[in-house]
Amino acid sequence: MLSFDSALSDSLKLSNTTSFWVLKLYYNDETNFIGVSEQDRQDGSDMYYGLVSSWGAYSQSLDFFNFTTSVGNMSVRLINTDMSFKGGRFSDDFATNNYANRKWELFQNTSGTSTYDTSARMIASGIISGDIKYDQHSISLTLLDKGSTYHKQLPTNVVDSTTYPNAPEKNIGKPIPMAYGDFHEDTFDGTLPTSHFDKYKYFYLGAFPAIVTNKWDTGSETQEASLDSVALHTIDDENIYFYKDGYYPTFTGTISSSNNPIVQYQGSGASVYIPLTNEGQGSATGDGNVTQPQRLVDRDFDLPTSWSTNYGKEKSVTLPYSVPLVNKLGKYTGISIITRWGTSNLGVADNGSFTWETAYGNASDGNIPSDTISKNNISSLFENTDSWEFEGNIDFELSNGSDFGGFSVAAYEAGLVIDFDIEDIESHKVQELYEATFVGGISLNAQFGAESEGFSTTRILTRTKTILTPSEIDYIYFSGKGRKYGTWINSRSTGYNTTLAIENPIFIIEEILRTELGLSSATIDESTFNTSGQQTGGYLGDIYDDDTDDVKFAFSQYKFINSKDLINRICKQILSWVYISGDGKFKIKTLKRSYSSSDSDKTIDYTDINLKSISKTSLGGVRNDISINYNHDYGQDQFLSNVNPTADATSEGTGVDGYNQTLKLEMDADTLDSTTATQLADAYQTIFKDRKIIIDFDCKRPKYNDLEIGDIIDFSNWDSKIKLYGTAMSGYFLISSIQKRVDGCSIKVIKV
Repeated sequence: MLSFDSALSDSLKLSNTTSFWVLKLYYNDETNFIGVSEQDRQDGSDMYYGLVSSWGAYSQSLDFFNFTTSVGNMSVRLINTDMSFKGGRFSDDFATNNYANRKWELFQNTSGTSTYDTSARMIASGIISGDIKYDQHSISLTLLDKGSTYHKQLPTNVVDSTTYPNAPEKNIGKPIPMAYGDFHEDTFDGTLPTSHFDKYKYFYLGAFPAIVTNKWDTGSETQEASLDSVALHTIDDENIYFYKDGYYPTFTGTISSSNNPIVQYQGSGASVYIPLTNEGQGSATGDGNVTQPQRLVDRDFDLPTSWSTNYGKEKSVTLPYSVPLVNKLGKYTGISIITRWGTSNLGVADNGSFTWETAYGNASDGNIPSDTISKNNISSLFENTDSWEFEGNIDFELSNGSDFGGFSVAAYEAGLVIDFDIEDIESHKVQELYEATFVGGISLNAQFGAESEGFSTTRILTRTKTILTPSEIDYIYFSGKGRKYGTWINSRSTGYNTTLAIENPIFIIEEILRTELGLSSATIDESTFNTSGQQTGGYLGDIYDDDTDDVKFAFSQYKFINSKDLINRICKQILSWVYISGDGKFKIKTLKRSYSSSDSDKTIDYTDINLKSISKTSLGGVRNDISINYNHDYGQDQFLSNVNPTADATSEGTGVDGYNQTLKLEMDADTLDSTTATQLADAYQTIFKDRKIIIDFDCKRPKYNDLEIGDIIDFSNWDSKIKLYGTAMSGYFLISSIQKRVDGCSIKVIKV
């Protein structure tokens, strides 16, 4: 809601007050303006010419189902007769002044106020459309909001030949990605070891693309890739990968991230971690016991698998695992097994051993100190290593040997590491690097169709065979944490600060506005972003039915997309609307699951309105079966995970509250987090499983012209004889559209 000053608010409450508008039309460099109104008005040194023959309504609207907003706009007709303006016509002024694409500002005033153009009385602003039409009698102006001047193609930074003269030719003109959120360690309850295991993508939340910007640096004999155009929160030197055949092998050459957000890497060496599995392999056999066999391959590093043998010579216990099929990724150079051991009593002086065995051989370790990490060469266990024929069974055996034993060994995680040299990077198809939102008419598909990820055309990107270094890779990948909060978050009591990576989607939007669109606090309504996104009590947590801090987004924007489309895409996932307010600032409004009196922006008196209609939202807007795709894999360019909570039985059913149909919605989400995806599905089902009541009415007086889309209202003095589908008036309503006039407004609200 706009914040009218008390003098204006008090004056608008009086029934005998005359309301009027004044409009400032700026020209040329926007340091000067022409003021107009429906009659000549002098306000200090400002003159408002009485040229307005008719005011159009200033309109704002939001799409409740798609979480988008329309461009705020209005039209105004000015008198253009001879001698009506400075001894001539207003159109004659076009010879010396250009109004097209210049600023305009509209102010609400009354006969009981003065100083017309204060910020507390501005109800709309924007740019003047270049579509200016006139004749000898009148001139028509179309006034738009400033969205078109703010929004632009993102990412704004590209690989250009001047800045990156040695970039691969195919990368010239491609966007430098924008990385958000935490895609770093994924170790559940345990702690990822700081040796061996910490090199591999398997133990990380995600791998985000970095575009190669220098295919060979002759000074350092390295390659370079840009992860983003701004410094990121966390970049691990070791976690730099390339993608091939569903795997993310780790570069093992010299790696540096000292030039954040640039990483450097060299050499042809790489390694890949291959998890083992006990599924379908049966239980332990022998003289002893094995507990929790699946724990060995769960990436948890918290609860171990334990082997223990019975007392006596030659006693042993064996648990079988299997090695999956691995496509050949390069020239084989070695294979090892790495293990994070727990408590062990198998020492160097003992005759016992822990052995890994296949049909081709075995490898043993007789000295396993507690709480250590080992790397054992097991090349002897495989016959056709050059052909990468590793699939088959591998037995894990603890043996007493010639000792009487009674040995025990625990292991938290174990897997194979295959070392190889990169021979070539195979060609594969990728989508054109553009995203777009295609807007159609209001229909089932338009409201809930799958989100487009760009044009359907594809092209082949060839890769060059390399010997020493993969010099023609378009993208490499990395694990880390994305952009950090800027100093703009300080002193706002949101619970966040500049030491943190931005995971909260509300503030991801604000960061886009600031960093990519160049906006400042002067054009961002920080209070609305605080209300939606603050760590404690934020509306985002309410709509997700979770702590706000637990709503975690993580994604890379590596394709071109219009900033408005990107913001709308995020809004759709957080049930929010971003729009330019009448005061010229970007605001955000986030839906809640339930409202109370403290949430109401204004109470509308029934005696002040003309009721036009009561209706319900379309049945096509109902969704009672929600499916969320998440955990996007950028190498495969597809989502790997999905959640689909149980459909709402009441909404599906044949009762009075049912619709006798399962109505599905599938959505892609910018998160790697299963909890966030699950709660998003729950939020959509909670909100959209029912039709909503709509009330359409006119306000007979301008006392409500400070309201805007997204505001919450309730009613007083409602006619008790007029019920809402048989129920007495109660509850709170969200403004979905408003048309403001000099003498009042028309409002449409949806019950929330």
